[in-house]
Amino acid sequence: MPIIVSFEYVGERTASFAGPSEITIGYIYIYNPNSFDLSNWPVYVRFTQENFSFSSAIHSQGNNLRFRSSENNLLNYFLGEWYHGVFGEAFIQIPLLPANSTVTIKVNYAPSSNIDYSNFSAVALNILEGLYSEWRFCHPSNSTLYDSGGSSWHGKIVYPSDSYINKTNGYYDIGFQSEWNWQTNEYYGGGEIPYSMITNSPPFTWEIFAKWHNDCYGYIMNTYNADSGIGSYIEVGGSFIDLGIANANCKTIYIWDLTSDTWYHIVGLFNENYISLWANDSNESSAISNHDDFNPENEPMRLALDSYGYPPDNSLILEYARVWERILTQSEIELLRNHYSVATSRFPNKVCVLNWTEDKPQVFIECS
Repeated sequence: MPIIVSFEYVGERTASFAGPSEITIGYIYIYNPNSFDLSNWPVYVRFTQENFSFSSAIHSQGNNLRFRSSENNLLNYFLGEWYHGVFGEAFIQIPLLPANSTVTIKVNYAPSSNIDYSNFSAVALNILEGLYSEWRFCHPSNSTLYDSGGSSWHGKIVYPSDSYINKTNGYYDIGFQSEWNWQTNEYYGGGEIPYSMITNSPPFTWEIFAKWHNDCYGYIMNTYNADSGIGSYIEVGGSFIDLGIANANCKTIYIWDLTSDTWYHIVGLFNENYISLWANDSNESSAISNHDDFNPENEPMRLALDSYGYPPDNSLILEYARVWERILTQSEIELLRNHYSVATSRFPNKVCVLNWTEDKPQVFIECS
């Protein structure tokens, strides 16, 4: 159910309904090309240097922004990541998007207020607790992978390059890519997050949204030390993925017959007495025993890197990765697989699950 969202910045105009208390600075246009109405539908708006003026009148976290209908009703919304002067993002709930029609939303700001009216609960289809960290690839940095989950578990981007910049122009663009460049004989992509106790003692969950080529081989997410052969990992081997834990008692489980260039929702469950691996609708689980340390050498959490610092062979693309400090239930895994979800440090350690029921449910057009 794709819709088209565009934002137009128009400069400061007094909001007619509110007098001097709010000033209109732009309009959001949402076109529903479907032959059916959409109700209470969340839309994503990205503010960039090309389409928005990050003036001193706008709060440093965007807090004084307001989103109103053409009838001047305040809409439900929440602000996500905000890097003043670079980009910001908002998720706005539209009460009704009529079929084959365009709805216009006013973007205002309140000069005399720094109150953030963001409300996860009003926009959410569901809110899941127990998130530790989330890494999305929409941040304005070529060196730091920021934690959107509220735990400040920021990572280092190891292989930045002009060809595969780790910041994205659009929210759903590829933001993290590991690939061998035969012309320059270099790897691109890769990130590393320092050691945290969350990967040492179960229960915890790893969640990833990724795709790759059939000839891709390497680690997607791991705290595994290849020299000692101990730690935990999820790796891809072309047509399969596997989850492993290794110390004195090793255990590996596999999911086979995966398809190249397909987005997979991958979930690894690490419990005291079992491990489980999900890839979309497939699941493999195994009981374990005598395994009480999942990261005995306090290795860093790595995304698309092995312990020698090398990314997987050939293309691996990640849209996001998460660490949960608990075991996700089967119903929660299905909810996350079937709907778009996002975290923001404004609401620490929570994930907001939205109405969107497609991998990439929207097309975003930015215009000035």
